[in-house]
Amino acid sequence: QTLQDGDSFGIDNEIVISFSNKTDSGLTVGGKFEMDVDAANATTDESVLTISGGFGTFRLGQEDSMHETFGITEVDLIDEEGDGRFTNNTIASNAGEQGSTDGNKLGYVTPAMGGFKAGISVEDSGANATTDMTAMGASYTMPLAAGSLTVKYNQSTLDGATDTDTTNMGAQFSMGAMSLIVSSMTNETGTTEDQEGTGFGIKYDMGGGLTIAASATEVEDTADTSAGENEKYTSNIGEVVYTVAPGLKAKVTYTDY
Repeated sequence: QTLQDGDSFGIDNEIVISFSNKTDSGLTVGGKFEMDVDAANATTDESVLTISGGFGTFRLGQEDSMHETFGITEVDLIDEEGDGRFTNNTIASNAGEQGSTDGNKLGYVTPAMGGFKAGISVEDSGANATTDMTAMGASYTMPLAAGSLTVKYNQSTLDGATDTDTTNMGAQFSMGAMSLIVSSMTNETGTTEDQEGTGFGIKYDMGGGLTIAASATEVEDTADTSAGENEKYTSNIGEVVYTVAPGLKAKVTYTDY
């Protein structure tokens, strides 16, 4: 690991412009334009138009794939899981949001029906390319005990010389000051990748603006072996977040992998 023993600073700034307007016929038309301003040349992250009504919501343009909309991972309760992580150390990297891009796509999300929602998105990579992606997902939320339970499932297929198929499912239970997540994933790419993973996350509100959270995950690849041992990845994250003032938080996040 000598070559990976280093330090770095990071920065993340974005500009988001959004609007929403209701037509006389009752339709809600919305839009979002998001730009990453840290790049050498500012780039567009997302640019999407939405049309909503009793029929649900249509998404037209550059927006997340549906398996990200309905993804659930162990790090969803960690505020700063994106910094200090090693590649593929989470279910989010492997399946839940794996391969989700902001490329042009068509998406549809049903209206909420008794706590149930579902959606599908289709991304076309272009006339001369064969890396189209189809993704779908669903969620169901219901009261449980003194709290609420949300169950999510999603799957995606990315076309290519070898197709990549992913699935992700899990549940989040929230009651009072505590939230729990359990999740799992699979990722298959021909004979080169056959991953299965499980994850667990917990978050507790201590009051006074202080929250603590932790997560753990393990991913094993049965298609990638060395000396008879499957490739396996484990990661543990701990975090403390303190709200200094409205809109301002101080965070300490520790990752071990």
